[in-house]
Amino acid sequence: MERGLLFHLRGTLLLSLALLTSCNKHKGQSAFDQLDVVAEKVMVGNSELISCDLTRLKDTVEIPLSFLVEDLRMVKLDNRDEALVGNSFTTVTDKHILVRNNRQNPYKLFNIQGEFLTTIGTYGQGPYEYLNVYYDWLDEETGQIFILPWQSNQLLRFDLQGNPLETVPLKYSAPKGKFFVHNKESTVSVFLLPFHNIPVVAWTQDFNGNMIDSIPSGHLAVPLEFGNEIYSNRNMHHFDCFLFTFYEQRPDSLYHYNMIENRLDPKFTLDFKGKPWKIHWYEELPRHFIGTLTVEKKLSEYAIVTEYPAKFIVDKETLKGGFYKLHNDFLGGIPINWPSFHNGYYVWNVDPGELTEHLTQHMDKSKTLTENDRKKLTDLLGSIDENDNNYLFYGKLRQN
Repeated sequence: MERGLLFHLRGTLLLSLALLTSCNKHKGQSAFDQLDVVAEKVMVGNSELISCDLTRLKDTVEIPLSFLVEDLRMVKLDNRDEALVGNSFTTVTDKHILVRNNRQNPYKLFNIQGEFLTTIGTYGQGPYEYLNVYYDWLDEETGQIFILPWQSNQLLRFDLQGNPLETVPLKYSAPKGKFFVHNKESTVSVFLLPFHNIPVVAWTQDFNGNMIDSIPSGHLAVPLEFGNEIYSNRNMHHFDCFLFTFYEQRPDSLYHYNMIENRLDPKFTLDFKGKPWKIHWYEELPRHFIGTLTVEKKLSEYAIVTEYPAKFIVDKETLKGGFYKLHNDFLGGIPINWPSFHNGYYVWNVDPGELTEHLTQHMDKSKTLTENDRKKLTDLLGSIDENDNNYLFYGKLRQN
């Protein structure tokens, strides 16, 4: 255990020093300033919507991670057998790290230094057990963890010591759903996959299951198809919601669920301007909207694969944007193909073997790696043990 804490401190210092000497945030801003205006603000009802013109997304900009996050910290998770995790979805808060269940491995809770605290719930089908989970919420203020299993009619609830608390019955069963907890009011808001047999797309209720308000599914209703998804990254203080339809081609928006006035406020959309529809989705960051477009390849009448993902970004204030490539300038410019932004943080939970492979390949292939960065990566490589638990890299998103 002592070795793990010492490694954490060493790793944090190593990466923080790189931040102090980095000016890549300004380089990122300079590159971003060269982009064209690609969007406009329009009023839809009482909501200001940013509409991005797909035909204006032309240039590709290289963005350093430091342009989006304040710093980058490294934590080696506790090595005890009961603490071992996979490359699972990870939530970082001010004081905790929560790693979602992976296959038959239940949730694991760590403090922010990577020390294992407890297991949350149990894999199974009994009381306070779960098989697969779709969403979770860690509330440090009240010391509670809420878990929504797939196709569930309740939220499981635990304290930070892993003790089960009274469950929250849901007014409607959620095939797939995201939720937002208001602990001061003891209420929860839910945005779900609105199958045609479910009359609402969102609602707010108390912890006893009593309905407070709801929004009919209406035009947002989708066929009974589990290829559709729901996204909510919770990088701001509001409940952001995006309904992803895999097969159905229709206009869409990223919404804010306005619980006070009981409506979905559209905040961002992509205007295809008559161009062929592509599978796509959006996310919200504090200063930007980002999205992904895919090019589909038809294998047969019933089989389609996606390839060549193209990522785009739009500044909320200047409305400038374009396609982008992201690299981790804290780690010598390693490319980031699928960044995870959630709960106000950039998060990368990685197996030691995979991390070694990423570092080694980058050092072999990069033609722009400085001697300082090469030494930093070499030192990091030398400290990695393949028998270690996962390594976690995280950084708080810039707010301005």
